[in-house]
Amino acid sequence: MAINGLIPAVHTPLDVSGELNLDAVELQAQRCVDTGCKGVYVAGTTGECHSLSPDERLALFQRWGDVVQGTELSLICHVGDNSMPVAKALAAKSLEAGADAIASMAPCFFRPASMDLLIPYLQEICSAAPELPFYFYDIPVMTHVELSMIELLERAKTELPSLAGLKFTNGNLMDLQSLLRVDPDRYNILFGFDEMLSAAWLYGVRGAVGSTYNHFAKLYNAIADSVESGDTAKTQELQNLSVNIIRAFQKPGFAAASKEAMAFLGVDCGTVRLPLRPLTDSQRTELQQSLESLGAMDWA
Repeated sequence: MAINGLIPAVHTPLDVSGELNLDAVELQAQRCVDTGCKGVYVAGTTGECHSLSPDERLALFQRWGDVVQGTELSLICHVGDNSMPVAKALAAKSLEAGADAIASMAPCFFRPASMDLLIPYLQEICSAAPELPFYFYDIPVMTHVELSMIELLERAKTELPSLAGLKFTNGNLMDLQSLLRVDPDRYNILFGFDEMLSAAWLYGVRGAVGSTYNHFAKLYNAIADSVESGDTAKTQELQNLSVNIIRAFQKPGFAAASKEAMAFLGVDCGTVRLPLRPLTDSQRTELQQSLESLGAMDWA
């Protein structure tokens, strides 16, 4: 069954010393439920995956698996890693933790230069948890792997049978339209750019993974509703607010600001790890004032 609706790419909660704070996961999950989200995407880019040890990622998967039991939240565990043994171990443990699906971005150090190299990498990961639906996480802005996702979907029919779809964090909206027409009964395309959600929804996307859904899911559900009702003016107004929120996060540094803003909402996810830097007191104050002046907090 396709995973649809808004799926926050959840933060990895850390304490003041920078260690995992798994006690915060229950609050994160409750906020997702309360704001109408349909799943969680754990240990992705927002979750600082490559700043975590394998053991930390495993602990996150297990904790999230425990917490989402009995809720309607789907659990997607991101298992991608530059080390194949690590990625396979994470995939296997995701199954044990109760994940509904796994995902992986491409390796970003020794990068696959062709689909003939990417597919064997993905096959190896999937072999560790063949029962789980698999989503390829296409995020070329971070991995610098720029391959045709249309080709991947076409070839996966015979070469990667557990591929359920994509987490498409890619601004190529022309490709997005084509991807939605490659065997739509088989593949689910989860869109990954919050600031372009309205365009993706208009094209037919019905599931999305994003950072700011942690904070403003009500805003994005309203954007989706306005697209479906044909209210163009409302769509433009709300999507413009999303863009301004994201620009406010980007000014001091998106990752740290996004995490800091969770504390404004009563869900303290703590600090970030080097090379990221936490916000200064003045940056924190400016961020809060910016969100309030935009009217963003009315949607929180």
